[in-house]
Amino acid sequence: MKSPGPHRSLSSGASSALRSAFAHSGAAVEFRDRAAKNASVLDDLVRKDGDPDRRILFRNTTIITGKADQSVLRGNVLVIGSKIADVGPAAGTGADGTNAVVIDASDSILMPGFVDSHLHAWEGQLRGMSPDADFDHYLEVAHKTLGTLFRPHDTYIGNLVSSLVSLYSGVTTIVDNSHNSRTADHSSAAVEALFDSGIRGVHAAAAPRFGAWDQQWPADLDRLQSEYFSSPDQLVTLRMMDTTADAEAWRFAHERGLWVSSEIGSDWVDNIPELHRLGLVTETHTFNHCLGLSEAEWQIIADTGVKVNVSPRSDTLFGLGPSFPAIDEALAHGIRPGLSMDNELSYGVDMFTEMSVLTHLQRGRVHQRRYAEEDNVPAPITAGDAIEFATLRGAENAGLIDRTGSIEAGKEADLILIDTTAPNTIPATDPVATVVAYAHPGNVSAVFVGGEVRKWDGHLVGVDMHTVRAVAEQSRDWLLAESRKN
Repeated sequence: MKSPGPHRSLSSGASSALRSAFAHSGAAVEFRDRAAKNASVLDDLVRKDGDPDRRILFRNTTIITGKADQSVLRGNVLVIGSKIADVGPAAGTGADGTNAVVIDASDSILMPGFVDSHLHAWEGQLRGMSPDADFDHYLEVAHKTLGTLFRPHDTYIGNLVSSLVSLYSGVTTIVDNSHNSRTADHSSAAVEALFDSGIRGVHAAAAPRFGAWDQQWPADLDRLQSEYFSSPDQLVTLRMMDTTADAEAWRFAHERGLWVSSEIGSDWVDNIPELHRLGLVTETHTFNHCLGLSEAEWQIIADTGVKVNVSPRSDTLFGLGPSFPAIDEALAHGIRPGLSMDNELSYGVDMFTEMSVLTHLQRGRVHQRRYAEEDNVPAPITAGDAIEFATLRGAENAGLIDRTGSIEAGKEADLILIDTTAPNTIPATDPVATVVAYAHPGNVSAVFVGGEVRKWDGHLVGVDMHTVRAVAEQSRDWLLAESRKN
């Protein structure tokens, strides 16, 4: 066997720089100094929680605005109270920045929090239950078996776990498609978990698909509205979810000014043209998946302003409809879709992966069609498109595009910081590419919802994760034990 060859030497400058980089004693001092500074800033942020005049200045950062023009700039962002007050190189440098909590974000990317357009949050403690499931297996586990056993307590735990992992991952808003509302108490538990988590949530109450329930839906939405949703400015808002595209349910929602989220695919729903003739398909609808739809159905969606989201991992892993996200169909009709993660039975909440999977799938199919010399091949989507889908278009799906989804003066300060000093994010040559193709939830160093800090220095703020883990495991174990008795 040959002995190793001589070590290839670097230039003296490079060698010296590398030796310096591995001088651990200096790095340790820097780490301690940074940790102490981060702790001090967190104390200031928490002390001023709820103060409508509180000022936060994100200074000297790379800003992915999330706006439709996909602009990126270098500068500051000033937050006053819950809202973004100013964006740009001079933001917060005048009197309006006086007494601000200053966050040195020079080694970070600041961007809008992600928006999950469609997440069945009640299933949170079922995470990882079925890593290899197809759709039939998912229905058997989540809906026909364990879902029928859920107590209100289990619904609370599921929603809490899903909301917390969303915040940890940089998702500041979820549309909570809650299709296991077996009793009024189940719905109340789901809503209370959203409030307690501190996430911006859109609770979409729906009837269960299988098993016994109180038949209180949709009438119970009136109770929920009066008990929990007194202000349009609060973090959690209400809408209906309907899995059957039922005309009477949609009419009920329209009469109350409620949006409707629906699971839409040719295998599940065949009455969209009829609902359109009845005037029940409007811009206050969010359609999830949109798989296998006809040209006529897509034209109805485009003409009426229905919001659409696609689920790259769910559609492909579970084998839904044609098992490919309807991204090209949406774009061909001028629809910019949101992104959604559906559920956690087989994969985790992670918008970074969702964006990456969508980009690879869509571009792969484009290249295949080009290789086959097909006609009318769509353009490949870009990393900037993926971020727009995960932020601004998600906010559109949530009915909140005027409040969140981009970094603009007047919008709510739903913001995340992504660390660009980690091994996988250096050098951050292109910030948009860094987010879509290289970053992961562990790189999200800070999360703010309405200007309130939810994650800081890589950890959720004010959350006892040991207790959360214990109650999640207890709920999961009880459900599994009960299922074995049947």
